[in-house]
Amino acid sequence: MLELGDMLIFYLVDKSTFHVVPYSKKPCTNIRHLEDLSSSEEEEKNTEFGTSRGCKKVKTEPKALSDTNFSKELHQSRIDRMSKAIKEIAFKKQQIQKPFEKGDEVEVASQEDGLIGSYYTATIISPIGSYLYRVKYKTLFSDDESVPLEDVVTASKVRAVPPDQRKILSENNFRLYDVVDVFANDGWWFGFISGIVGEELYVYFPTTADNIAYPPDVLRLHQEWSDGKWIFPPEQGIFN
Repeated sequence: MLELGDMLIFYLVDKSTFHVVPYSKKPCTNIRHLEDLSSSEEEEKNTEFGTSRGCKKVKTEPKALSDTNFSKELHQSRIDRMSKAIKEIAFKKQQIQKPFEKGDEVEVASQEDGLIGSYYTATIISPIGSYLYRVKYKTLFSDDESVPLEDVVTASKVRAVPPDQRKILSENNFRLYDVVDVFANDGWWFGFISGIVGEELYVYFPTTADNIAYPPDVLRLHQEWSDGKWIFPPEQGIFN
C-alpha cells in the first residue's frame, strides 16, 4: 500500500504549482494507459491489481528528482488534516435540502463499507412517507445487468445533483489539495488532489486509503449543500 509519507515533493521553477510524485511506487491510472502496458514477463512481475476501484498499479520507480523546496512534513500535515475533515464529511448524513418529487434527478450517498465517500446518480421514482424514497439508479444495474437497479433509501442519503462546473473548470485548472470527486466504478468518489505529474492528477481517497492517478476530465470539484446553498468545502475553513 502506498503511504503518502513516501512521496517526493518538488517545485518546478517554470511552473506555478507544487507537484508530488510517489517515491516508492506509482499508483495506477485505472482510466487510461492500461492498454499501453506491455504484457512482457518482466512487467507482469512488476504489477499488481488495486482494490476498490479495480485498477492496475504499476510498481515502477520514478526517475530521481531534485530541488525539493516544499517540506515533506508540511505536506504530510496538510494530508492528515484534510483526510480527517473529509472522513467527517463522508460519514455524516446529507443535509436535507427539500422534499424531492417523482422524476427529480438526485445523487445517493453510499454508507456501505468500502463505498463510503461515493455518490451515485439516480432518479426519484416516488417518495415514501416523509423520510424514504424509491430511486432508480442511472449507472447501477441488477445482478444480471438487464435493468437499472432500484432501491429504497433514506432521505438523509439523498441530495440534489450539484451545479454544472464546466464554466468554472474552463477558467481554472485543478490545483494541489483541491477537494474533488472522481467518476470511477459507476459513481463519484470523494477525495483530494495529492499530487500533479504532467497531465495526471493523483487523488487520495481518505475513506479507502487509495492514491490513484486520473486524467482531469473525470474530476469535478466537490460541493456540499450547507445552509441553503452549494459551497466548496474549503469555504468552510476546514482545510486551511
